[in-house]
Amino acid sequence: MVKINLERILDTTLREGEQAPGVYFKPEEKCVISEMLYKILGEKAYIEIGQPYSPKYREGVEAVVKFFEEKGYRNARLLAHCRTLREDVEIAWNCGVWGVVVVLSPSDQHLTHKLDGLSYQEALKRIVETVKYAKNKLGFELVEYAAEDATSTPIERLIEVSRVAWEAGVDVVRIPDTKGQMTPKNFKKLMKILTKNVEVSFDVHCHNDRGLAVANSIAGLEGGATGVHVSVMGLGERCGITDLATLLDNLETLYGVETKVNFREIPKLYQYVSAVSGISIPPNLPILGLFARTHKAGTHQKSVLRCPETYETINWEKYGLEREFEFGAMQSKELVEKILEGYNISEETKLKIVDRIRDFSMSRGRPLRKPEVFRIIQEETGFSPTIFPSIRGEEQIDALIFIKVKPSCDELNLIKNLRKIFSDYSIPVRIRDIAGNWDFILDVKGVKNPKLLDQITREIRIKNSDILETSTSIVFDEYK
Repeated sequence: MVKINLERILDTTLREGEQAPGVYFKPEEKCVISEMLYKILGEKAYIEIGQPYSPKYREGVEAVVKFFEEKGYRNARLLAHCRTLREDVEIAWNCGVWGVVVVLSPSDQHLTHKLDGLSYQEALKRIVETVKYAKNKLGFELVEYAAEDATSTPIERLIEVSRVAWEAGVDVVRIPDTKGQMTPKNFKKLMKILTKNVEVSFDVHCHNDRGLAVANSIAGLEGGATGVHVSVMGLGERCGITDLATLLDNLETLYGVETKVNFREIPKLYQYVSAVSGISIPPNLPILGLFARTHKAGTHQKSVLRCPETYETINWEKYGLEREFEFGAMQSKELVEKILEGYNISEETKLKIVDRIRDFSMSRGRPLRKPEVFRIIQEETGFSPTIFPSIRGEEQIDALIFIKVKPSCDELNLIKNLRKIFSDYSIPVRIRDIAGNWDFILDVKGVKNPKLLDQITREIRIKNSDILETSTSIVFDEYK
């Protein structure tokens, strides 16, 4: 196995992640996310916090820098993302960031169509001038040059532009697979050529358009890159980039890399980003998606109960998580026996419980919720469901909250307050402005229990005097 030398983990949730369709982080949300990243990623952490050359996003960059200063996080590596222009890096410097990333593509397609016909020679000149200004004149601790669309650029040109940037003073050259078009084999080969021909440190930034971001990131590290870029849930432009948890777990577990990451806090980070972005954690997301640790097939349930390694390679305790089971048409007898362990219940009763679970699931065309399972068990055994072990877990519910407001309501402020309430609970919500008897619908995902839902709706009413009325409905089924 090729040894991987990982020196930098650059998270770009606040820059690349905010380019995901529909994602808009508030400055205060960026402060929370950046602090969580800082505490989770540890000594290898580099956090790209936004693009301050855009006035609309400068506020967020300044807010994070000020927040970190007030918290006393003096060794934080906060980076701003800029165009390769002196005025852009000057704005970044005035924001107080630790380092700066300057981006300018050397590919013909980008030079022609994105940069309005800028010549390659003029691009080289701009890179040299901007890098020298950022490094020598302004004095950034780190200057990184990003060769956007690198994998569409001829290798000779990519070597030249990397060398020119290095000679101008950059600390790191970023090699993005901007369109997610590389195969791992070819990306590894590309990085080997670059690291052999240019002495600078390289980062890899891999997009997931073809589902190869994680594989390509690992291949790039195997090829000699010493830094890798990630985001929470892989959020980013189009299909996003490399998912933070998936990559780091694979590097530690399969490649023996000591990441020094606090994995146990990662679920909280994902829940918060999900809540404030309005994007639910995909259930089939590797590592942190609910399906990753949920067993449906009866033979799988039986095997995992006897020996988890038959179908699992993830250490859920590492994340403070537990495996889950689906109760449904493929129900195993062994799972029911596990729940009833320690109680003198006949084999006939156990089989009847299994049959009822299977029949209920088939008749409804869906799995059973845990309260439904334990109601069946109670009816067949006479035992209260409260006596059964923690394998029950917590039942999560989805809901719709309907809101009616005063005609004079400040709707933008109301929406901001609503998002803040749900972000405090790390619960995803989509807010929809509608016509009819109600003014807004809140689509709420993954509330732990009805009591918590009641608590949230009470808080919504108390903290928003413009609300006249609310109504809450539990979602039983969702048809897609």
